[in-house]
Amino acid sequence: MVDQNFEGEVYYLEFEDENGNKQYFTEDIILSHEGHEYAVLVHVQDEEADHEGQDDTYMILARIEKNEEGVEEYVPLDEDDDNFETLVKLYEEMEDGE
Repeated sequence: MVDQNFEGEVYYLEFEDENGNKQYFTEDIILSHEGHEYAVLVHVQDEEADHEGQDDTYMILARIEKNEEGVEEYVPLDEDDDNFETLVKLYEEMEDGE
């Protein structure tokens, strides 16, 4: 589940994991590949939560789709998706170019 919220000038996305825990992300960059757009979403840590053992750079890839009402939704990709590795390489190449 994804809930899109505005807080100040930073755009936060709220995902609920399989255990019902809320995770917050912000959009780092949009990638275009084969006619589709994908977002690289970076985890935003909740200062009050326990983050022991969690990677500070946790990111997910999500395909941007429009629902029936025309509103953009982020659909997380898993590592088995055909485009996952290609998108990771595109992102890494962009990061190396900075």
